[in-house]
Amino acid sequence: MIDQSAAALTEQLAQFDAAIVSDCLTGNEHAMTANIKPLDRRFKLCGPALTVKCHPGDNLMLHLAVASAKPGDVLVATTNQHYEAGYWGEILTIAAMERNIKGLVIDGSVRDIEQIIDLGFPVFTHSVSIKKAEKKNTGRLNAPIVAGGTIVHPGDIILADASGVAVVPSNRLEEIVRAAQEKVEFEKTVIEQLKQGKLTADLFDLRKYEI
Repeated sequence: MIDQSAAALTEQLAQFDAAIVSDCLTGNEHAMTANIKPLDRRFKLCGPALTVKCHPGDNLMLHLAVASAKPGDVLVATTNQHYEAGYWGEILTIAAMERNIKGLVIDGSVRDIEQIIDLGFPVFTHSVSIKKAEKKNTGRLNAPIVAGGTIVHPGDIILADASGVAVVPSNRLEEIVRAAQEKVEFEKTVIEQLKQGKLTADLFDLRKYEI
């Protein structure tokens, strides 16, 4: 759960494409790797991260995360690069929806794909596995993790869509919202100039690199 001012900023952030926001962050260290993809390209989510570290092959911590999550949270999970188990499926999806959890980003595998898509619950995942997950080994909740090659702290804001997953540090939220607004206006200007026949090589001053 985030305070009212942060909640308002998160709502503003949700209006932007993830690629726009990613461009406003320093370098690429806040963008997850290309293999973290939505189950359906129409999926989009934005909200504060509840981080989950699962024991390889075991989804106990995801069940506990759903039980402790606040409305609007985004579950962000890592499985220590173990992908041969379906850590999430229809049952957990329904449980999460009943608690108004925004969605799941998992550097792991999921299953029950058709059911999840039909339910409309945004899931971004590394891969798919039909194999059963155990429920007996503990991990950690709400501690810093690495998912999709990116460090995620509890409360960081996750913005994800068909282009990928951006992680906005909670202490930079206002700055990034402002930068994203400016970038959108800049790109509108660029598009108008392109429609007038100008070239990106000129607009971005790239001819200086010609050989």
